[in-house]
Amino acid sequence: MIFPCDKCGICCRHIDLIPQLKQFDSGNGTCIHLTEDHLCSIYAQRPDVCNVEMMYKLVFSEQMSEAEYIKKNMQGCILLKREYE
Repeated sequence: MIFPCDKCGICCRHIDLIPQLKQFDSGNGTCIHLTEDHLCSIYAQRPDVCNVEMMYKLVFSEQMSEAEYIKKNMQGCILLKREYE
């Protein structure tokens, strides 16, 4: 699976919307592991919920195709960008 992430970091600036990431919230919704260049400082060990491929395998593979899952994730990215950029 290849998720076409453009590394804008917007999802990491709104983790307050994801209950599983509460412990990583810096207090303003931004992940404490987001670097200034919009990358993840713990990328290799990031939580499963931050890993598109892992979440597909663990949760969504029986609910939808890989193509549909990627499409839905891209739609989520677009919505976040429209709302917050």
